[in-house]
Amino acid sequence: MNITRRGFMMTTVGGLTGLSLSTVALAQDGGTLRYGTVTEVTNLDPHVYGGSAWKALIGMIYSPIITYDTSGQLVPAIAASWEQPDAMTTIFTLRDDVLFHDGSKLTADDVVFSLERIRDEATGATLRSYLEAAEITKQDDTTIVVKTPTADAALLSVLGLPEAAIVSQSWVGSGVNIKAEANGTGPFMLAEYETAVRAKLKANPDYYIEGQPKLDTVEFRMITSDDARVSALRSGAVDMIDFVPWKDIDVLDRMPNLTVDSASGAFMNVWFNATRAPFDNPTLRRALAYAIDREAISRAAFFGHGEPITGAPTPPDSPWYNDDLKHAVSYDIDKARSLLEEAGHPDGLDLELVVYQGLGIYTTTAQIVQANLAEIGVNVSIRLVEWSDVVARKNGADYDAMIYGVSMKLNDPDAYSYYFGAQSPYWAAPIGYKDDTLQALLDEGRALTDMAARKDVYRQVEERLLETMPWIFINYREQAQAYSRSVSGYTHLGGALNEASAAISMPLISKT
Repeated sequence: MNITRRGFMMTTVGGLTGLSLSTVALAQDGGTLRYGTVTEVTNLDPHVYGGSAWKALIGMIYSPIITYDTSGQLVPAIAASWEQPDAMTTIFTLRDDVLFHDGSKLTADDVVFSLERIRDEATGATLRSYLEAAEITKQDDTTIVVKTPTADAALLSVLGLPEAAIVSQSWVGSGVNIKAEANGTGPFMLAEYETAVRAKLKANPDYYIEGQPKLDTVEFRMITSDDARVSALRSGAVDMIDFVPWKDIDVLDRMPNLTVDSASGAFMNVWFNATRAPFDNPTLRRALAYAIDREAISRAAFFGHGEPITGAPTPPDSPWYNDDLKHAVSYDIDKARSLLEEAGHPDGLDLELVVYQGLGIYTTTAQIVQANLAEIGVNVSIRLVEWSDVVARKNGADYDAMIYGVSMKLNDPDAYSYYFGAQSPYWAAPIGYKDDTLQALLDEGRALTDMAARKDVYRQVEERLLETMPWIFINYREQAQAYSRSVSGYTHLGGALNEASAAISMPLISKT
């Protein structure tokens, strides 16, 4: 078989599965890669997450201070090196040969400005909560010091993400529209951009890593329809697609001119709007959680490429996994009915479920959830919407519940802060959900450096999440990319780095 699968937290280098040595030998620098993506890019601000295609695009245009390589390890980027003389201090030594795409030289002031911009509440930055308490200073022209008030085990993991991009202070200050224009230091430069439709990148001739990128151009084509995206790949209209529909993974894998590369790590959920009664009641949310048949969803929506989550979403191959919680929320209609009565709704209730219509896994999952909840008297109406409407409704708290899929955003259990922390600005964080007990545990876990002590704390974090149920965790899903055999050098990462895989690999990709 051509298909390759990678783990949740780390991966091995791959991406050439099924290629003969003669094919690899013919790979050449230059050329164009056409990339079909399921989500639309509607905002180019590199500090405000906007979906999987956004993350790929931003990660190709901008560089963070450090980054991840194709084995999932942190490596130098704008910083040539770093050291941590103590648990609260990180010192970065910057490269002296980094240029922005407008030709201006990157300075230590740009790095400080960028990290301060992330900290600024007005930015609405995705990673703000991780840097909010940090003190960021320029020690000299090539040295940046980041100090945190307590030990912060997650800091480096955060600073390596595309959302920690370094921007030009003078460029941002000149009044440009950072949501529609771009000026980074990454391997590719923005050449053209049509909101929610397409983007064209060209190779950065001044990129600070010699020999990269290998491609001349990368074209993003935003194709939200599953069938249209697959058709574009099969016809040769694009060279690579993300989010291979689960019904098509095995079909494409059997095609001799394609490679399918699959990694686990993302998981499906039901999100609640906790500002809207009765969904502000944890007992009600738990009742609905017990009524969902996760096995049925994994079979029907994911065609064998998913696994039920009946506990917390830490994947089983993670060192942070708690085996004793794996059956904490199993399918149990009697318990669901009992909790629904306890929540004050013995006769059921009405619920509108907002669902992104561009992915079959979302619509099929929603249909099974609808049927499951009907068994306990909950009348679910499904509202199918475009991606932009998903974001607008979520940000505007205009929904009862929503089907959505996410991946852990860090290779660290502090990823729970990313979603459920009281100060998290991340757009996916549960609307109206704040739990003081959970927050105290998250703060404690971030400040610890001993793994055994941290694991105990994060076990309590997971117990608290299952007690308060801000989301219903449904199932893990395999996430697959498919691409032409003319493409070589791609590595599909799992877990927290899944969405960043294209950005990490693209400078290394060649075409025959």
